[in-house]
Amino acid sequence: MSGPHLTYDKLLKITSYGIFAMNFKGTSVNDRRLKKCKRIKDAMHEGIYTGSPGKDIYYMLPYLNENQMDEIARKLEKKFPKTPPGNHVNVGALVRFIYGQFEKKGILRSDEDFERMKKEKLDWELSSKFVDLLYDKLEKNMNYYGMAILCEMKAHRLGDKAVLEKDNNKLLKMEKLYEQAVINAGKCKSYKHLFTPYYWAFRYFEKIKCKDNAIKYAFLTFKQAELYCPDARPGYVTKLFDCARYIEKYDKEEWKDFVKKYKNSNNKCVRKIF
Repeated sequence: MSGPHLTYDKLLKITSYGIFAMNFKGTSVNDRRLKKCKRIKDAMHEGIYTGSPGKDIYYMLPYLNENQMDEIARKLEKKFPKTPPGNHVNVGALVRFIYGQFEKKGILRSDEDFERMKKEKLDWELSSKFVDLLYDKLEKNMNYYGMAILCEMKAHRLGDKAVLEKDNNKLLKMEKLYEQAVINAGKCKSYKHLFTPYYWAFRYFEKIKCKDNAIKYAFLTFKQAELYCPDARPGYVTKLFDCARYIEKYDKEEWKDFVKKYKNSNNKCVRKIF
C-alpha cells in the first residue's frame, strides 16, 4: 500500500469492536454483536472478518506514532478474552495477521511457502514492537490466556526466522517462548495450550532435521496431550498422528513401549491414534 488505507479514527473504531467470536460465513463472521457494529469503509473486509482487526493493524503500523500505537494496544488488550474460549482460531488469527501472516503455519505450511519466504525479506520489527506492547499490557492485567496466545505466536515467528536464517539462538528463544506459553496456559486452564506449543516445537525441529529435539518434543506433546487434550477434534488428532508417525520412523526402539503406554489411554484423542 502506498499510504494508509484508513484514518486513525477508523482504526480506533474497528479495534473497539473487539475480536469476533467464531462462526464462519465466507470470509466474515456471524456474531450477535454485528447488529451493533457498523461496517467500516476502506477497512479490510469492511472491518468484519475472522481475526479482525489484525489485518488493519498490520497495514497501519508504519503510519502510527508511539502514542497511537500504545492507544491501539491498550484498547485491544481490553477486548482480549481472559477465560479460554472453546475455539481459539479467531484470537490466533488476530495475532498472526498483526505479523502480516495471512496464511496459517508460516514456513511449515508447504514446501512452496518455505521457498517463497526464503526469498522474502521478512521484516517483523514493527509487528514485534506492537505485540510486545500488547503483551506488557496483558501481563500487567494478569491476562494469562492472552499471554499464552502471544507467546505461542511469537514463538512461531521466531521459528520461521530461525530456520530461514539458520540461527540457533533464535531456536533457543523459540523453545523458551513455547515453554512460557505452556506456563501461562496452566495459570488460566487453557488446555489446548498445555500441549500444542510442544507440537510446534517438534515441527520446527523436524523441519531442520534435528531428530533428537524433534523426538523429544513429539514425546512431550503426547505426554501433555494425555493429561490435558480436551477433546478429539480433527486438528488435535492430526497433531498427535504427526508425532506418532515421527516416533515410529525415527525411534524404533521406543515405539513398542510407546504404543503399549498410550493405546489404552483414558484420553479419547490419544486413544484415536492407535
